[in-house]
Amino acid sequence: MSFVKNIQEVGIQMLSTVKSIKALLNRSIMIIASILTIILVCCALWQVFSRYILGSPSIITEELSRFLLIWAAMLGGAYAFGSKEQLAIVFLKSKLKGLKKKSIEIFIDMVTIIFAGSVLVKGGVDLVSYTLSQTSPILGLPMGYVYMILPITGVLIIIYQLINILERRGQDAYSEQQENISVPPQNSEG
Repeated sequence: MSFVKNIQEVGIQMLSTVKSIKALLNRSIMIIASILTIILVCCALWQVFSRYILGSPSIITEELSRFLLIWAAMLGGAYAFGSKEQLAIVFLKSKLKGLKKKSIEIFIDMVTIIFAGSVLVKGGVDLVSYTLSQTSPILGLPMGYVYMILPITGVLIIIYQLINILERRGQDAYSEQQENISVPPQNSEG
C-alpha cells in the first residue's frame, strides 16, 4: 500500500513541477509578446505622427512594425496552445466519452506535434538557413532573423502540447483514483 502511495506522491510532485514550468513559460512569452506589442504600437504612433504632422513618413517604422507583428502573432499563437485556447473544433470531442474521447485526444495531440515539428521546426529551420543571407530592404536585417520565430514557435507548441498531455494524464489518474476510493458503508442501526 505504501508503494502505491509513494508512486502517487511522485506523480503529484511531477505534475506540480510541470505546472510550474508551464507557468514560467506562459509568463515569459507574455512578457516578450507584450514588449513587442508596446514597441509595435510606438512604431505605429510614430508612423502616424511622422506622416501627418511632419509630412515625411518614417519608412523604418513601417518595416519594423511588420516584423514585430509577425513575432508577436506567432508568440501569441504559441501562448494559445499553452493556455488551451487555440482555435479548435470541439463538437466531436465533446460528444465522445471514455476510450473514444481519449483516442481522439491522442490523435489530435499527435497531429499537432507532427505539424509543429515538421512544418514549423524543420520547415522554419530550412527557411531561416535559406534566408540568412538575404537582407530586408530598409533595415538591412537578415531575413532569417525575422523567420526565426517559426522554429521557436514550433518548439514552444511541442513543449506546450507535451505539458498538456502530462496534465491530462495526471487529471485522468486523479479521477480514476477518486473513483477507486470506496466509502465504507454506513451502519443504519441507531
